[in-house]
Amino acid sequence: MSYKIDFGVWGSVFAVPTAVVDKGLKLATEVQLKVLLYILRSNGVTLTDEAVSQALDIHPEDVRDAIEYWSDKGLLACTAQSVSLPDSTVQTGDATSVMTSESGKQTEVTSSASADKLRPVSRATKPEPGYVAKRLRADKNLVLLMDEAQRILGKVLSNSDTATLVMLHDTDGLPVEVILMLMEHCVQIDKGNMRYIEKTGIQWASDGVTTIGLAEEKIKRYSESSVAWNTVAVVFGLQQSGTPTKKQMEFADVWINIWKFTEDMLRLAYERCVDTKGQLSLSYVNGILRRWFEQGFRNPDEVLQADKARPKSKKQGSASASDAPSYDLDEYEKKSIFDD
Repeated sequence: MSYKIDFGVWGSVFAVPTAVVDKGLKLATEVQLKVLLYILRSNGVTLTDEAVSQALDIHPEDVRDAIEYWSDKGLLACTAQSVSLPDSTVQTGDATSVMTSESGKQTEVTSSASADKLRPVSRATKPEPGYVAKRLRADKNLVLLMDEAQRILGKVLSNSDTATLVMLHDTDGLPVEVILMLMEHCVQIDKGNMRYIEKTGIQWASDGVTTIGLAEEKIKRYSESSVAWNTVAVVFGLQQSGTPTKKQMEFADVWINIWKFTEDMLRLAYERCVDTKGQLSLSYVNGILRRWFEQGFRNPDEVLQADKARPKSKKQGSASASDAPSYDLDEYEKKSIFDD
């Protein structure tokens, strides 16, 4: 009789550094753990943040945030540099973050942004624990901020979390009430992690959102953009596409909240885009809608009437110069939605 050990799923394993548990597990979010495990599983393989995003159904920005989280813990070393990668992985000129695990092996995560637009790896310097403790003793409003923050997040704040909130108040100039509104907003949109709160708070400060009224307006605009994207997602069949990107939110906001197009007009633009290009391109759809907006078309009937009024070729089955539209959709596609 012979015997053998059936390892089953244990026949194929990969190493997880003990520092993952010792340094980062307590405060790591589900997304951060997913991204790290996927990177460790793919050790030695070149990955793009888009590839990780698609594999895990996580927004690319959240993938990059997770990478920065583990970088802060000293588990991944991130640098930006140009590399030559296969066309199937990334287009020439993209920037790559090289992440080195404790074993010394490298995994490359390539950003979809160009090198000159790569988000900086460095982050604002947070105040030292001694300074934070001094500020909490001196300012009762900051103590209130910490208490309310723990209630909003449903957890005890770490030293790093506390330092982040003090930084947003002292360095970035956000009042306590604005920071609390920001945190409530982030939790409501399922982004209640301190890294996202920090980034959004810095952006709010940069935008001058330093009063309750301005914060309410900021949140209102985000809500309107979200509703607009949900409408676009339904019309275009993108409900299962995951969290929308900033650009997608901008497109939807302009189409619905600024240009005031109806679902019927969105559907018509979608059909013409797919018929012409063979696939959905939001930039191309934007070119179509921008042209219709500039020409004053507000419903499908007006578009169809304009199509019928266009001169026809005398010779059936052939196209003449008079049949060609007076616009260039490819040029419209290249234009920003905010171009004059």
